[in-house]
Amino acid sequence: MEMFENRSYHIRGGCSCLIGFICIRIQTRLFQSVTNISVQNHIIVKCFKNKSIFFQVNYFTMGLMCYDQNKTLKTPKSVWIILLVELCEQFSYYVFRTVLVLYLTRVLYFNEDISTIIHHSCVFLSYFMSFVGAILADTYWGKFKTIIRLSAVNVLGSMILTSASMSTNVFSLNIQKVIALLGLLVISVGAGGIKPCVFAFGSDQFQLPQHVKQFQRFIVKFMIAVSIGALATSFATLELRESVLHRFRKNNIYPLAFGVPAALMLIATVVLASGRNVCTKMKPDNHAVFRTIGCMFYGLRAKCISSRSPRNNHWLDNAKDEYTETEISEMKTFLNVITVFTAYPMYWALYEQSSRWTLQATLMDGRLEYLDWSIKADQMQMITSIFGLVFLFLFNYTLYPLLKKLGVRKPLQNITLSSCLAVIGFIFAALLQFEINGDDPVIPPKEGRLNIYNGFDCNVILHSPTLHVDKLGALEMINVNYMPISQEEIVEIKLQFDAACTFVPENVTLNTTVTVAEGKEISYYLTRSNLTTIELTRIGIYDNLTKNKHGNPILRVLMDYSLDFEDNISLENGDKNVHRFPSFRGMDFIPMKIGKYSLCWNGIVFPMYIELFPATFYTLILQKNDQKIDTKLFAKYESNRVHLLWQLPQYFCMTVAGVIFMVSCLEFSMTEAPLNFKSLISAFNLLTAAFGNLLVVIISALSIENQAYEYLLYSGLMCADTMLIAYFSIVYRSGNKTHY
Repeated sequence: MEMFENRSYHIRGGCSCLIGFICIRIQTRLFQSVTNISVQNHIIVKCFKNKSIFFQVNYFTMGLMCYDQNKTLKTPKSVWIILLVELCEQFSYYVFRTVLVLYLTRVLYFNEDISTIIHHSCVFLSYFMSFVGAILADTYWGKFKTIIRLSAVNVLGSMILTSASMSTNVFSLNIQKVIALLGLLVISVGAGGIKPCVFAFGSDQFQLPQHVKQFQRFIVKFMIAVSIGALATSFATLELRESVLHRFRKNNIYPLAFGVPAALMLIATVVLASGRNVCTKMKPDNHAVFRTIGCMFYGLRAKCISSRSPRNNHWLDNAKDEYTETEISEMKTFLNVITVFTAYPMYWALYEQSSRWTLQATLMDGRLEYLDWSIKADQMQMITSIFGLVFLFLFNYTLYPLLKKLGVRKPLQNITLSSCLAVIGFIFAALLQFEINGDDPVIPPKEGRLNIYNGFDCNVILHSPTLHVDKLGALEMINVNYMPISQEEIVEIKLQFDAACTFVPENVTLNTTVTVAEGKEISYYLTRSNLTTIELTRIGIYDNLTKNKHGNPILRVLMDYSLDFEDNISLENGDKNVHRFPSFRGMDFIPMKIGKYSLCWNGIVFPMYIELFPATFYTLILQKNDQKIDTKLFAKYESNRVHLLWQLPQYFCMTVAGVIFMVSCLEFSMTEAPLNFKSLISAFNLLTAAFGNLLVVIISALSIENQAYEYLLYSGLMCADTMLIAYFSIVYRSGNKTHY
């Protein structure tokens, strides 16, 4: 086989040039007749006054192409159309990566776990459809028709999702959810189907090796288009969404965030369709995929039926009756590559955590005082694009030469390095989440904790034979720790009201009891149960001591009897998060979004704001005293206010890991894949990303209570996966002598 690799012959004289070519042609024809293998060779013959003439010979058809190697070739015009399609496709795709989770939680009111499941289910379906798109392109429609038709499907889905975001005042919430999920389904089918086709269609525009330099430039331009599309999405669209439209007092600006990508994809599809005569379109091969599947099934069936095959033979060798040695050899290589791919999904599960990290960013402070500007939570995604764009140029000149000097030359070794960086990145994310959450509520061993809230605007004196209590200020609270003599102990307590408490007769005391439970926290609220009765009311059974998984603040509201269900009381903020007070009637803790809230009562906005910070327990007292409403907000087990830029280390690690991983995966796939299996290998490579998102869905369904523990779980699983990839890098034997 080596004699038929690309080669150059230098032959003097015009006649010698022709004679030399004929000899090479006869030599290769004889080899083909013996082996029944069709080959293609490239022969550069030095002739015609020292000019290099390139002969491209296809020995299957015995055709001949001839051109002057010294002639400067231009980049095909169709390449720019394809780059435009890729730019728009990436812009559209990254919109959903950055905005979708916020739309699902803030507009459709899905919780964080359900939103994450929906997000990664869409990504899983998108990558899975890439396999279907590759089959359609290589077997039925061809790449051009596949891109055109599935781009139209993508545009249709974007229009459906845009209409769902515009119908907040038209349809009920459930109908909006159905329309939005339908749009996401259609988008996943369209966007995923064209993923493996765009770059492959771009490579069809070049005649190799004539355009080898132009093709290398195309690869760089293609990756730049990917990075620019992602960067433009993360910055420009989201800045417009958060800032510009607020000047027009419009809160639901998601129609713009979804509508712009739809318009761009429509433009790209129209431009591509109008340039059909400029593009080079290859006819699909109707048999390649099916012969691949047939070879595997035939080999397995023959292995199961036949008992005569030697034990040391590969099971595919049983297919020799129906398939050639070349097809069987290529299938073995294909299966070896696919085996290595089994280690990829875990990495993609980590890489696709953008939705979780966006939610983490919402808990952090993005204010840059010296720039008088705030970084939006979802704009942190642009860091990945910026880092990726920079590293794309730097790695070829700095990191890769350094790694080669250190002996790291194989693509699988580079992938092992990227996996290590991913592990470190998620350790950073877990440590940051611990820092955001702050200290967890802790009760000393064998003790219980008691909280007493005063809803009145006057002081109360407390007396107890066992509890260390003294004075309870107006609209204040006290908490004490006590070691009960049993699992639960009932303790006597006496309350004496100050003279300023005009609603009770002078020198009146309230004798009552409270319960203290070992290892538990119990709260009581001093309020009116009716017009003439004052009591110390127990709030629920035990206080919740578990912080929200995603670090959201938790709020409960304590109200007296005078605020009945007819009062229209609510907490509202600028993101249209409205919480009606009937939902707080049970005085239970309810997760909230961080931010500033205004308190509204029967259309009147109180001259105060309630600001809720992440991972903090809040108790809001709301009580009528002397024809006025008194309010007081208490915070316990407060979190730490962490700046958004502390996410940079984890983004740095994951971005560096992503660039190394993706480039090395493409290099490994394209250098190892047999010639007739490159499209199928590309589809399987994308399919690993689909299974990575499926892993995210499965882990999210476990509902781990602490997000930091979930990050540590990902880090541990990735550590085990790194060892598997390292094992593959040691035992894998390649036929490509360039790297191995």
